[in-house]
Order: sequence, then structure tokens, then C-alpha cells
Amino acid sequence: MKRHDTSITKVIILTLVSVTTVVLATFGGAYYGWERNRRISNLESRLAVTTAQLESSLALPLWNFDNEQVDKIIESTMRNQEVFGVTVTGAGGSGVISGFARDAQWRVVPIKVGIRKGDAVARTGKIVIYGKQVGTVHLYMTPRFLEKSLHRWAIVIIMAIITLNAFLIFIPFHLLRRKVIKPLKAIESYALKVSRGETDAAGVPEGDFFGELKNLKLSIVDMTRSLAEARKDQVRQTEERALLESEKTLMALMDVMPVGVTWTDSEGAVKHVNRCFTEWFGYDAGDISSLDDWFLRACPDPAGRENRLSRRKAAFDTALTDGTAILPWDSVLACKDGSDRHVIVNTHRARNLRVDIFTDITERESLRNRLLNAQRLESLGVLAGGIAHDFNNILTGIMGNISMARVVPDSPEKSARLLDNAEKAALRATELAGQLLTFAKGGAPVKKTVSIRKIVNESLSLALRGTNVKTVVEIPDCLHDIEADEGQMSQVFNNITLNAVQAMPRGGTLTVEGTNLVLEAENGLLLPPGGYVRLSFADQGCGMPEEVLKKIFDPYFTTKAGGIGLGLASVHSIIKRHGGHIEVRSKVGEGTTFALFLPSTGTTSTAGTEDVATVVQEEAPAGGSVLVMDDEEAIRDLAVEMLGHLGYEVTTCASGEETIRMYRTAKEGKKPFSCVIMDLTIPGGMGGRECAEAILAFDPCARLIVSSGYSNDPVMADFRDYGFRGSIIKPYTLDELTRVLRCTSERENGQT
Repeated sequence: MKRHDTSITKVIILTLVSVTTVVLATFGGAYYGWERNRRISNLESRLAVTTAQLESSLALPLWNFDNEQVDKIIESTMRNQEVFGVTVTGAGGSGVISGFARDAQWRVVPIKVGIRKGDAVARTGKIVIYGKQVGTVHLYMTPRFLEKSLHRWAIVIIMAIITLNAFLIFIPFHLLRRKVIKPLKAIESYALKVSRGETDAAGVPEGDFFGELKNLKLSIVDMTRSLAEARKDQVRQTEERALLESEKTLMALMDVMPVGVTWTDSEGAVKHVNRCFTEWFGYDAGDISSLDDWFLRACPDPAGRENRLSRRKAAFDTALTDGTAILPWDSVLACKDGSDRHVIVNTHRARNLRVDIFTDITERESLRNRLLNAQRLESLGVLAGGIAHDFNNILTGIMGNISMARVVPDSPEKSARLLDNAEKAALRATELAGQLLTFAKGGAPVKKTVSIRKIVNESLSLALRGTNVKTVVEIPDCLHDIEADEGQMSQVFNNITLNAVQAMPRGGTLTVEGTNLVLEAENGLLLPPGGYVRLSFADQGCGMPEEVLKKIFDPYFTTKAGGIGLGLASVHSIIKRHGGHIEVRSKVGEGTTFALFLPSTGTTSTAGTEDVATVVQEEAPAGGSVLVMDDEEAIRDLAVEMLGHLGYEVTTCASGEETIRMYRTAKEGKKPFSCVIMDLTIPGGMGGRECAEAILAFDPCARLIVSSGYSNDPVMADFRDYGFRGSIIKPYTLDELTRVLRCTSERENGQT
């Protein structure tokens, strides 16, 4: 009813608005057109009068060839702001004798050529003296001042139309609201109250009723009162019968439920406990008068009991006040025989009744705790032992070679060989740390479009060199490309290939197959729907038993002598972080097949295409000035030595604030830094990301390189999105630093 009244009101208002607007707009438009024609006619009249005056005034000066007097007469005419220009030509249509026009700033300037008419109003008059034509005058007047005046006048008309329209609408709407809408709403409100059973609160509708509305009010009042009384009796009888039946049904359902259930009234008295509750805790409805009394027995610890009861009471009060649900809570409760049960209690309220449901999780929690403890101890023992073993071996190689190099300072060749060995050991530590980051926290991939065929061929060529394993590669030319980190994908293929080689010590065949496929929304791999590339590596090795197969992706799990157990753990982590899936099938004596599913781009790249950024020249980049920001003094000193060796002039600092200040000073002093290498993370200070934002704000062309030991940071993976030209992961060598500087220089040249 309310929507109906409102729609009628809207229709009436829209009708009034439309009619008055059309009428007033038509009148206003007609009046505007008439006024515009009148003003243009006046302008043309003034143009004719001014032309005639010029014909008369210019006749004698032209007869006497007095050009100076002609100019004065024209300048006098130009004092009229409506005059755009005046030119005087010879009698035979010869060139301009004299002329003036207005420039863009509306200043009067002399001209020697004719005037283009444009939007100006023009008039031409012949200059005649003694019956002979001595010249022609051309007068141009602009309507710009006329248009401005008309625009202001139009605005006044529009405001008058709006005001009059509002006044014409207000009067009928006010009458409609007072005589029709208000009485109907009063009747509606009365009917709604009676329908909700609020007969006593529903007074007789009051208002200015007349005619048919008055009769409608009396009829509705009599009808609703009769219906309300009959409905009360019917509802009361139905509710009483339904309540009895529902209580019986509820108790029967509660008794067959596999959880403990208690039913209490608004006073907290227990009305019923089900069979499962009695079996678990040993109490029936006759043993406990209320749940609070039962909790005194179930929670023998006074401190814990008071804390639990106070929190339960607070939760109940909040639920009553705000109408929110009571959150489940778990507790260890004492049974009648003295044993304990770990339960989860869910409390629900309905009207003035409360139901508490007790779910026993004693056995589940006990089993879960035992499994977690066993897995935690096993994983920690394996991981700690593996890391300690590997890093002790690596540190032995580093420390031993460095100590030997100190002993033989007079033998440069031997010292160089020892230092090379120490560097190789340090690189092995870097590789191990990278693998740990990959399967632990991530090593976020730096993705680009790559060809699987290219990476597979390179990985097989590297991993199978010098082995007695042959390969069969069945990768079609139509195999789609993928978005991936080429280095991490190479690591995946290398690890799987090496695993196959070690499984076939007497030789064999490694078959690599690639296919395109499309996964539907519901697939057994639990991957999003879309296009994928399936790549499989099948060997003819010894295979793996089921108990080994379950653990092959666990860190530091290995069955090989001398293995560290990080290869397949890294493979699993890398594939997951590329949005893919890996599965393995193996049978003892028949071999193992690894299947990789990776999201595809849906396109195939042209063979031989390479990313320009991967092409690295060996020679060092050109010199320049470099600013290095790092909180570690040892790294700053190392950067000075490396960059100085490459021919750079190096400046160092330890914080982001100092970097911004030094960069701004150098920029303003016309000696800008050619490159800035900044640490991503500065403990307790501004790091590279915030510093880069500040520098790029006043120098968008700054060449910034981010450096960090956290390869899993998203800034390192997507450094271009944060304004950096390149990234370098710690620890790095001189060759790696040279390549990064070269790549950033090439990218800048490519952009320019």
C-alpha cells in the first residue's frame, strides 16, 4: 500500500513537472528567439548607419588623397567596441588604401590586407563625391557582445522558469499530501498494528477524512477489530498444541543424538538431558537442578571455574543485548566417576529456552597431540642435522682455504687457487641458502614468458653430460609457453633429471613429453580452470616403494649416500609457487614418472626468440658515480672495492634518509649519480622501497638497483613494479654485479 501511494504521488508530481516545464520552456524559447532576432536587427541597423556615416566622412579626404585624415576617421570609428574592423579600398577594386582591425587582445592595429569575415557582420558602401566613386568602405561589426548579453538574459529566463515551475508544483502537491496521502497512511498504520496483534496500541485513525476516505476508514476499523479477535483465539490454541508436540519431538531427537545435550529454561533450570550426556558424564536430570550447579562439580578447580563461569555469563549477556551468536568454547570437564573429558560446548538460544550441545573431542585431541609431537620432533631432528652437517662442511672449505692462503702470501698462484676454492665453497653456501628459502618461505619467482622446449633442452644437455643415459624428447612445436622464472624452472628440470640419472646407474632412457591441456572448474588436481602445459619425465630406474614415495618432497629426506634431500623439496615448492601441480608415479623395478602441470600463456613463441635482458656482455660497463646504501659496513666496503675496480667513483651511506639527502644534493649540484644500489631492508630505518619512492618523486629517470638477501621478497621478484631498473641477490660476486650494471645500462639505452 505504501509503495502504491508513493507511486501515485510520483506520477502526479512528474506530470505537473513535465507539463509546466514544457509550457514554460516553449514560451521561454520563443521569447528568447524573438529577443535574439530583435537585437541582431538592431545590430544590422547600427551597421548600416555607421557605414553611411563613413561614406559621407571619407568622401572628401579620399578626393583630396588625404590618407592621414582617412586614418583618423577610421580610428574614430574603431572606438566603438562592436566594430571589429574597417578597410577602405580604391574605386576600381584596387588594394587597401587604409584599414584597421582588432587583434586577439582586442586592440586596434593597422592592416594592409582585407579582413576575413568569420562570424562578424559585414557591410560594404561606395564612397561617392560629385557623382564619382572614389573608393569603397568595408565595415565589420562583431556579435560577441550581443551573444554575451543574450546568454545572461537566457540565464535569467531559465531561473524564472525554474522558480515558477517549483511554485506551480508546490500548491497541488501540498493539497494532495494533506487531503489524500496522510489519511491513507493513517489507515495503513492502523491496519498494520492490528495485523501484528497490537490491537490495544492501535488507536482509531485520526486525520482530515472526507467523502469516500471517511467511509473507508470506518469499514477498515470494524473489519480489522473483528479479524484480530478471531485470530488471537486461533493462534493461542494452535501454539499450545504445537508447543506440546514440539517438546515431545525435541526430546526424542535429543535422545538419539550422538552428542551430549542439555535443555534449560529461562531461569536456568534443567528440563531435560539426553542419553549421551548421561552416559558420558554420569549425571541425569534428577542429579542437577541447573547447569551452574553442575559446573560446580564438573570444574573442581575454583579459580578455573570462576573464570569459566564469568566468561560464559559475559557471553550470554552480550548475546541478549546485541542479539549476536554465542561462540563455541572448549573445556576439560570432570565426570561423576572422576575421569576427565575434553569437550566443545555450543550454546543456542530460542525464545526463553537454551540448548547446550557437548561434543567430545577427548580421543581426537589426544591422537592429534601425539601425531604433532612425533612429526615435529622428526622434522626438527632431520632439518637441524642436515643444515648443521652441510654448513659445517661448507665452512670447513671456506675457513681452511682462507687460512692456507694466509700461510703462502709469497705464492700468488697458490693463493689464488686457494681463494678460488673458498669462493666455490661460499657459492655452495649461497645455493644451499637459496634452496632453504625456496621450500621454506618462498623465493618468489621473477616471471616472464619462456619456452619450455628451450629450458628442457638446456637442462638435459647440462645434467646428462658425461652420463650413459639417453633421452627421448617428445615436445611438439605447438606446445604453449609459460609465465615462469627461467632460473627456477631450470633448477626444477635439473633436479628431476639428476634424480633420474641416479636412479639408472647402468644407463637407460629418460623420456620427456609435453602436451597442452585445458582443466575444467572441478578437476582432481585442485587447480583453477584454464589452459595448462603437462610435462612428464619418465625414467627406467629402480623405482620407489610406497613408504619412500610419501616422503620424497620432505626437506632433508634422501635415500642416496651423500645426498642432502633438498632437490625434490625445492622442486615441489617452486612448482607450487608458479601456480602449478606436481605428481609422481613409481613402481619398484619399472621406473618413476614425474608429471608437472603449469599454467600456460595459450600462445607459442617464435623459435630462437630471446629476452633482450638476458643477453649479457662480459666487458665491464662504462664508469660513472655510484651511490651505495647498506646498513652493513662490510658490504659497503666490499662495494667500494668492486665498483672501484670497475672504474666507478663510489659514495656510501647507511640509511635511506641519508641516501635521499645525498642524491638530492648531487642532483642539484649538477653532479648526479649515474646509479644507486640500495639495500631493501634497513633494521629500524627507511629501506630501499621507501627510499626509491622518495627519489623517483623528484627524479623519475633515476637508475635504481635493489639488493637483498631475502630472495622471497616480492620487491625482488617484481622490482620493475616498484621503480627499480635491476635487482641483485646477496651474496653476489664481481661478475654478477657487472652483469646487473650492464643490464640496467642496456635497458636505459633501449628506453631512450
